[in-house]
Amino acid sequence: MATEPTKIPLFRIDYDGQWFHDGAPIRRHELARLFAAKGLRIDPEGRYWLQSPESRYPVDVEDVPFIVVDYDISAPGPDQVITLRTNMDEPIALGIDSALELRPEPRGGMIVPYVNVRSGLYARLNRAVYYKLVAAGREEHGKITIRSAGKDHLLGSTT
Repeated sequence: MATEPTKIPLFRIDYDGQWFHDGAPIRRHELARLFAAKGLRIDPEGRYWLQSPESRYPVDVEDVPFIVVDYDISAPGPDQVITLRTNMDEPIALGIDSALELRPEPRGGMIVPYVNVRSGLYARLNRAVYYKLVAAGREEHGKITIRSAGKDHLLGSTT
């Protein structure tokens, strides 16, 4: 009995935020950035699409389309603002409209921070950024938080 060949999605974003087209990595970072910035959408059912004026293509996303790979703290102190930077060079200022969300990641179920980049498209903090933010944060009543734009953002708990 013949088996059907496995269909490789036309576009895919893996767990580490690497873009693929027809099963091959997109090597030109500028092209992946263009797709991410101008065409990537998520519909109300949680399906990802690469939208162009003429058509749209489904995108298989293993976890979330973006990874936070760096951050900057401006005006350190009580009025500081933390700006996260994604693997696609998109800045996200942590604040009221872009707060951290703790949820389980799909590979091990660990509770890690995610942040809304824009329009329901999320980024997961990579491990190095997460640990640096925890080190810069404060622990109070079993909760680890960091302040940005006048809001305390939950990073985790010690319990």
